[in-house]
Amino acid sequence: MKKAQLTKKTKKNGEYKRSGRKIILKSSKSFRDMPIKKRLLISFIIISILSNMAGVVGLIFLQKTSSEYNTALLKYGMSQGDIGKLGIEIEKTNTLVRDILFIKDESELKSIKKELVTSLDVIEGSLDSIGNYMVTSEEKDIFNRIRTNLAKYKQTRNQVVIYSLSGRQDDGLALFRSEGTTIMNQISSDISLLLQKKIDNCNELADELMILKSISIICVIVAIIASSALVLVISKNLTKEISQPIDIMRKVAEEIADGNLDVSVDIESKDEFGMLAFAFSKMINNLKAYISEISIILGNISRGDLITSTNEDYKGNFIEIKQSLDNIVKSLSDIFTNIKTTSGNVNLNCEQVANTAQILSERSVKQSDSVEKLSYYMNEINEQVQSNAQNAKNTNDITISLGSDIEKCNMKMEEMLISMGNIESASRDINNIINTINNIASQTELLALNAAIEAARAGDAGKGFAVVADQVRKLSGESANAVTQTSNLIKNCIEAVNGGKKLAEDTAMSLLEIVNNTKKATEFVSEIDSASEEQATSIEQINNDIINILEIIQENSETAKESACASQDLTAQAETLNKMIQRFKIE
Repeated sequence: MKKAQLTKKTKKNGEYKRSGRKIILKSSKSFRDMPIKKRLLISFIIISILSNMAGVVGLIFLQKTSSEYNTALLKYGMSQGDIGKLGIEIEKTNTLVRDILFIKDESELKSIKKELVTSLDVIEGSLDSIGNYMVTSEEKDIFNRIRTNLAKYKQTRNQVVIYSLSGRQDDGLALFRSEGTTIMNQISSDISLLLQKKIDNCNELADELMILKSISIICVIVAIIASSALVLVISKNLTKEISQPIDIMRKVAEEIADGNLDVSVDIESKDEFGMLAFAFSKMINNLKAYISEISIILGNISRGDLITSTNEDYKGNFIEIKQSLDNIVKSLSDIFTNIKTTSGNVNLNCEQVANTAQILSERSVKQSDSVEKLSYYMNEINEQVQSNAQNAKNTNDITISLGSDIEKCNMKMEEMLISMGNIESASRDINNIINTINNIASQTELLALNAAIEAARAGDAGKGFAVVADQVRKLSGESANAVTQTSNLIKNCIEAVNGGKKLAEDTAMSLLEIVNNTKKATEFVSEIDSASEEQATSIEQINNDIINILEIIQENSETAKESACASQDLTAQAETLNKMIQRFKIE
């Protein structure tokens, strides 16, 4: 049950009217008075139990279904396999007995007997296993008939084996066909009947399991729906029990946030919401008391009454507000007291300020004259430094141009060295060619001499050839002389080229040294140029600073004059301020 009333101010016809509004939430005394933590824990436990009911129901039916499936597998599925295996082994035994009657080889008979013994052991094991799977009385009766007939068949089989081993195969065959076949047919019929019974019972159990499965699904669905419905009901009630007080507290908090403290909240419960509502009410009352006292104190201050202080019992962080408010009142009182004292001292100091301003103005005029002279001298120095900087710059340009020309000369000298090297190389090649020509001339002279000797041997027939050979020898001699002279000239030329090359190399080294020195000189001149420019810039800056100082001095002079006027105005204002302070009540 819930009842709400909120107290707030409304404005009508220029007046504020108060209308009471309380927000009340009445709770029942049992479950709702529990702490929220305990209520949530109990609700969650109930919800958990209800939620797990469907799982428990499903688990029970699942266990039942699993048990039935295991029973079907053991009693019917596995038993069918064992029954089929029994039938196969009996047929195998029947075949082995028949083989014993017709096989004569001793080794084969021995092997068949061994196989027969193994088959009999398998039959006995299958009987023991199948006996555990018999459920109904009808199945047990059929199984007992099979066991009895197998015992009879065993006796007949043993007798047939004895007849066969004693050489009476005809008697054994007759016994096997008469009694053995009849018993075997009965056993096969009972095995087929038992197998069919197991299949029928298994199908019936499968139908029952399908019904059980459907029932399980329906029960689980019903349990889920029921538990979900109960969980929804519990959750809805729990949500309502928690959300309603929270909504009420939210509305109260919004009213407080909007500046309305004429509101109260009562939640009639003993849980955390009830305690929170009590704390809200206490907070609202404290805030109203604090605000009321602060309004009174501020009103007194606005009326000039500084003999006031706080009386309420402020708690927690509100103590800082109390201290701040008291400090504000005390500070204002001290400030106005100091202002009152200071305003009296201002009148005394204003005259001194006026006299000091007059002296400052006169001295500023003298400083202005001195600074103007200093500015004139600095202008002259600046012009000289700028001229030096321009000369240094021109020198730097000339030095750079000279260095460039010397570098070009050095490059041409290097090219000449390369050309002289090429001339020397070509001269050496010519000398080698001349040596070759000289060798050819020597060989020609030798051939001419040999030709003359051969012509002399020939007598008159070789006279003409001898004359030619003599002329050839003379020409070869002249060629050798010319080659020798040419070789001497080339050697002299090579020596002259080498001498010129040495002089050119020395000249190139000198030019390279001149280039390096010129670069250094260029760097020095460039540094001088940069230093001159920096000097000029610094002097210009100093000149600008002097001009600024002159302007400041002039401004100080004007300011001193204005200060004298302001001191007179300040005296008048101090008197006015003293009259204004007289209206405040201070200790």
